[in-house]
Amino acid sequence: MTTRILIALFVVTSLWACGSDTVTTSEPPALERGLHEVGNLSKPRYWHASTLLNDGKVLIAGGYAELIPVFEGPPPPNTDIPRPMRHISAEIFDPETGVSTPTGDLTASRSEDHGILLSDGRVLIMPRHGHLPIEMYDSQSGRFAAVAMVPSNASIFTSTLLHDGKVFLTSVGHTGVFDPTTGTFPSIFAMDHPRIGHTATLLKDGRVLIVGGRIARRDGGSVGRNLIYNPSSEAFSEAGNLQFDRQFHEAVLLRDDRVLIIGGSNVAIRTSVQTAEIYDPESNMFSPAGVSTIDPMAALLLPSGIVMFINSHNGDIVLYNPDTHAFSPTGHSIGWRSSPTVTLLADGRVMIAGGSKDTGSGHTFKEEISDQILIFTP
Repeated sequence: MTTRILIALFVVTSLWACGSDTVTTSEPPALERGLHEVGNLSKPRYWHASTLLNDGKVLIAGGYAELIPVFEGPPPPNTDIPRPMRHISAEIFDPETGVSTPTGDLTASRSEDHGILLSDGRVLIMPRHGHLPIEMYDSQSGRFAAVAMVPSNASIFTSTLLHDGKVFLTSVGHTGVFDPTTGTFPSIFAMDHPRIGHTATLLKDGRVLIVGGRIARRDGGSVGRNLIYNPSSEAFSEAGNLQFDRQFHEAVLLRDDRVLIIGGSNVAIRTSVQTAEIYDPESNMFSPAGVSTIDPMAALLLPSGIVMFINSHNGDIVLYNPDTHAFSPTGHSIGWRSSPTVTLLADGRVMIAGGSKDTGSGHTFKEEISDQILIFTP
């Protein structure tokens, strides 16, 4: 087991309010640079959705309430695999006070969802699992409402908000467009080369770049074809070739409209891809953009134009300069952690919430679901 790095954090004292799930703190979160624990979720959770609201607060919804069972090898035949319990609850975290307050419940317990802030301030909750409804959260009333079901119970891999307010979706074998104003799917298309483990990134001109993944079958190899979706024509075109085929990677839109592709694994030999690359929409080509051993669990663009990564192997926070292709360790780490949410706040700080983490000591690994809320100030 890889040695876990223990990081001393400045902890803001938090108290559970008697008879309530509301979490309070003795003082507002620290604003100095670095990584700080600033509060707690009302319930430990991971694989939840986290969405920045227009008022600067963060909606946190759903997620697993129990750890997903892990088997060494395939389970015995006819074994009933227990399904971990999922949260139906949601909460609102205020970064200015460090207080997380329960809000209305979802219409169904759920996990692994996509939360999308719409232009009118409502939040669309797109299900990862197609048997669950699409929900809408109204921040004025604090309530969720089911607004539609995904056709054919398809599993949704990516959800991208388009410039016209509609949402472009990809599943294993299809892509489609969902209209939140009508609760309907005006367009559904067959996916060219059905795939999983890909990314979809909105470009500044309104088109969507679909990159990587593997063919959606057990022995499937690399898709080998990247696509551009044009909403105005509802047509797809090819988007050049990756320098290195990859799946389950990260894609980040840079300030100059190029797209950084990093991490993931090689489809053929299942090893981490250590070369970053950048897609240029003007040339329709990918080019090398630095080398790093980072395999990020999360990547996002900071207001400065620098990209922040959290390394999936040890939780180290690393910054990347797209101009120089240089990776710079920050000296901060969240430790080993699985499936937290990482949200860019309105003031440029980064909120890291929940996830399952290693609470063991030394060489002893002990996984527990966390209620921690951390804030990183670049």
